[in-house]
Amino acid sequence: MLFLFLSIITSTLLVIILKLFNRFGVDTFQAIVVNYWVCTFTGGIIENYFTIQHIHDATSHQWLLPAIILGAFFIGLFNLMGWTAQKIGLTAVSVAGKLSLVIPVSIAFIFFHEPFSCTKIIAIILALVAVLMVTYQKADKQHRISIWYFILPIVLFLGSGFNDSLVNQVQKTMLPDNEKAPFVIWIFQIAALIGSALLIILSLMKKKTWQWKNVLAGVCLGIPNYFSMYYLIKALADSGWQSTEVFPINNVAVVICSAVIGVFLFKEKLSRLQIGGIIIACTSIFLLM
Repeated sequence: MLFLFLSIITSTLLVIILKLFNRFGVDTFQAIVVNYWVCTFTGGIIENYFTIQHIHDATSHQWLLPAIILGAFFIGLFNLMGWTAQKIGLTAVSVAGKLSLVIPVSIAFIFFHEPFSCTKIIAIILALVAVLMVTYQKADKQHRISIWYFILPIVLFLGSGFNDSLVNQVQKTMLPDNEKAPFVIWIFQIAALIGSALLIILSLMKKKTWQWKNVLAGVCLGIPNYFSMYYLIKALADSGWQSTEVFPINNVAVVICSAVIGVFLFKEKLSRLQIGGIIIACTSIFLLM
């Protein structure tokens, strides 16, 4: 329970920090690349595990290839999120990302034979409805409906679901307890290397200019980002709950916390539909616990 709670708190903190990026004019891509390096060094310092020193050890682990794939997906999905937000708005990004819990939950039912009941199925359906209600916004007229309106959210939905499913599979089948931190560190290291390469190319093309505030923003984002991933893996392994419970609770709780904090910190207003969604979300969490 503790690790799931910490995962929710650190994931919510990421949402808050990303919202502050817009307020302070932070270049999100630069900050994200710095964030991945900070994640790597945070894990290295805490666990006394540095990828350069442990390359030989890592090559002997069967989780290295999944870590490389996840690292590539991390930076790829980030760029896709940014493109989707520009094309059709932030709401589509939020909905597609959170609804992707359907994929790891379905895989857990089918391939890992996790037990399910009518109560659990109802709770998951309520969680999906709640996410739609809380993140719903009226259509933005500046975003004209086009083929991208359908393609980008679907790709983001599938990519996010693939990420969560692969993390769950690695945790269940090839990740001893003493290798959880190295696995997370390698994911962020790969994302940092790919992101840095892209950033260097963009800088040489004079499409990006470094600013120190982006570095500071990346540092602020990187520390909670490392722990959000680490605690999620710990929750999947050590909470005593099934992944069909962890993913819905984690995703829905982050949506609830983000909405509530948005009201108090960013002076956002909740519609009746969103308030109803929060109530339904709380109900779904109660049924899953």
